[in-house]
Amino acid sequence: MILSILASLTSIITSLPAWVAAILFLLILVLIIFLGIPVTYALGITSILFLILYGKSLSIIISAIMIPLSSFPFLGVFLFVLMGVVFEKTGLTEVIVDAIEPLVGRVKGGLGVVVTVGCAFYGLLTGSVAATAAAFSRLMGSEMEKRGYPREFAAAVITAAAPLGAFIPPSIPAIVIATATGTSVFTMFMVGAALGIVITFSLIILILLVSYIKGYGGVEKEFTLKEILIRVAKATPLVAVPIGVLGGIYLGVFSVTEGGAFGCVLAFIVAALYKRLKLGAIREIFIESTKSTAVVMLLISTSYILNFTWSLTGINNSLLEFFRIVAASYSPQVSLTVLALILFILGMFFDVIVLAVAWGSVVISAFAPFGINPYHINALFLMGILIGTVTPPVGAGLFVVSDTLKISIERMAKALISFVVLYAALYILAVYVSDLSLWLPRLLRLV
Repeated sequence: MILSILASLTSIITSLPAWVAAILFLLILVLIIFLGIPVTYALGITSILFLILYGKSLSIIISAIMIPLSSFPFLGVFLFVLMGVVFEKTGLTEVIVDAIEPLVGRVKGGLGVVVTVGCAFYGLLTGSVAATAAAFSRLMGSEMEKRGYPREFAAAVITAAAPLGAFIPPSIPAIVIATATGTSVFTMFMVGAALGIVITFSLIILILLVSYIKGYGGVEKEFTLKEILIRVAKATPLVAVPIGVLGGIYLGVFSVTEGGAFGCVLAFIVAALYKRLKLGAIREIFIESTKSTAVVMLLISTSYILNFTWSLTGINNSLLEFFRIVAASYSPQVSLTVLALILFILGMFFDVIVLAVAWGSVVISAFAPFGINPYHINALFLMGILIGTVTPPVGAGLFVVSDTLKISIERMAKALISFVVLYAALYILAVYVSDLSLWLPRLLRLV
């Protein structure tokens, strides 16, 4: 009976056009996610289901899983996660905030600016959205509320600024996207940095504007020049770690993965110099780093299963032709707009890294005849993270902040609207103005 039903379903599925099968795949995937199954497992389940229906060998699952696990560049994921966890567990976030507060905190909306700039600098240390959201929720959430900022606005600012941890290098998503698409990791770091700088300044302008209209005040305490210099000097060694790593990679002293190892050693040394590194904490740091890396690598592995599934079922070829036809019939920018809209919508349901692994190379191939820079396309995948982290149902930053500050998603929603609109506008701008994401790589003559 079961075999008969399976045979009937196989007959129906294989007779469908590839684009219809793609839509059906995504609908089933979203349905499984709504049933409460984690995204990673939902990807695996849906992919395996389609492999069975198309009569493909399930042995390819092992091959797909082993690709990221045997990739040397992906070792950098663990190393940069470890570097970030060292800074997170030793509480050195406070040192960064203390240095930034007297510089930008006294204006209207000053603490919001402190959070934004702090998240940008914290991105240098962690490269993680969830870690950045958790750290600043604990550190600045209650402080902003004490200074007269509504809790929902404070939560919205932290949620909106947390993705900067995924843009400012070293960025875990940048490593994954570059490795999956066969492009340079370091150049992707600079693409992320270019976007991160633009997003940081855009957030600051929006926060200052809203705070001025609403009357949210700055920091009341006044600081002497001596206090400011002491605070900045105290934070300098922290920023020197990632800058040293990135500088070494740029100068060719070591590879990105070797730079991650160098950064880990520096992170432990700096934490020890600040007297924040206790012997008992080292074990906890390695356990936490291993757990975080395992989650990321499992997601990447299931993304490769998705990639294999779409390739074997002909969906990727259909996708490639679709973007080429739209680009040829209208313009490459229109086709890029369609891509951005797809990423914008799907980014609300699962990590855009998944789509970068599954589609990245295909989309780059589709746009290559039209002279579209592959890093421009990578940037659109990277920007998809903005939407995914601030919107339900799977927004990592959104739920971390909500849980830490004990505020409902519903209360945060209204305050988040202006930030989502800003991100949507930047996303559209990134489609038509390649320099938004490529100005820094071009300045460094990387592209």
